[in-house]
Amino acid sequence: MRFRIKYRKGGWTVYLGHLEMLRLWQRAMRRAGLPLAYSRGFNPHPRLSFGPALAVGIEGLAEYLDVELAHPLSDEEIKERLGAELPVGLELILVLSVPEGAPALTSVINAAAYRVSWDEPKDAETIRERVSALLAAPVIEVVRSSKEGTGVKDIRPGVYRLDVLDNGFLDMLLECSAKGVVRPEEVLQALALEGTYRLTRTGLFIRQNGRLLTPEEFVEPPSPARGRHRSAVTRR
Repeated sequence: MRFRIKYRKGGWTVYLGHLEMLRLWQRAMRRAGLPLAYSRGFNPHPRLSFGPALAVGIEGLAEYLDVELAHPLSDEEIKERLGAELPVGLELILVLSVPEGAPALTSVINAAAYRVSWDEPKDAETIRERVSALLAAPVIEVVRSSKEGTGVKDIRPGVYRLDVLDNGFLDMLLECSAKGVVRPEEVLQALALEGTYRLTRTGLFIRQNGRLLTPEEFVEPPSPARGRHRSAVTRR
């Protein structure tokens, strides 16, 4: 049986990489006595799957992982037992069961929200002017390095929304899917906003037909009749 876990990553845990987080969660689940389901083969491992990885040093207010258990437990029991074993910095927000056959997190999440704040506050009107000019541009080219080398990438299609708050903070909604990712640092580079800033990932979403669904809202299994995932909202 699969369960979806929503949690907050803050404090010292923001400096843990993905593999360190994987080991941390595995240990916490074992200490909590959860009946983990394991993969088959010569090297079985617990069936855990995370949402899009969060870069080291960035706080996450709404991160996700799915875990499979060999025996069913109630959402409340998992939250109580697991929450007691998490270190300071990780906060369990929600646990809910996921129907058999529901799509994996990485196959449905396609947008990430970020908030940017600067150590030295910036004038909101100045940021608005730069944001308006950037969003009016048909192409936003940035230099991106990868394993294949360094090249120029047009990130404009993946910049979904930029909102400037009155206090000078900047909210972003950017592409974050298996097909492509726009990094918030790239948007800041394109905006030519200098200074020391703090990044927080405030949410992960399924962006569909003009709506934003959270992963806890998007939990229905695929529809065999249509041969593809069917979007739906299941609120708890």
